[in-house]
Amino acid sequence: METATGEMILLAGNSYPELANLIASRLGIKLGNCSVYHKTNRETVVEIGDSVRGKDVYILQTGTKDVNNNMMELLIMAYACKTSSARNIVGVIPYLPYSKQSKMRKRGCIVSKLLSEMLCKAGLTHLITMDLHQKEIQGFFNVPVDNLREIGRASCRERV
Repeated sequence: METATGEMILLAGNSYPELANLIASRLGIKLGNCSVYHKTNRETVVEIGDSVRGKDVYILQTGTKDVNNNMMELLIMAYACKTSSARNIVGVIPYLPYSKQSKMRKRGCIVSKLLSEMLCKAGLTHLITMDLHQKEIQGFFNVPVDNLREIGRASCRERV
């Protein structure tokens, strides 16, 4: 199995470690050395053990029940890669949180727009996600967005 010292590094937050290991195994690489933990006051700390200078970094993180911590981990990981001179930082976010909050309601705000701006500001240069609630959310980002769609099992069988 190739190490994470090539041109590509796959990092993962705490949201779905099983998926991260499955993807790394499928790609034939090891997960990058990255530690994400919380201090006693709940502050998030990220320590990246591999050099990301000049490399393409893919950060896998999704929204789970602890969505705010998941997104904070992603923001800090992306910023750590940005300040460490990564060439590209691609956020792989199978479920993009706050995507249902994409329209202005009364005196509220468009939270998905806020999240998109924070992710871009943190350093993401590309985003890969699945089944956005509204396709128009892609326009909130200042970086390319790949919105992958699920293929039903029946149509998969037809293609094989």
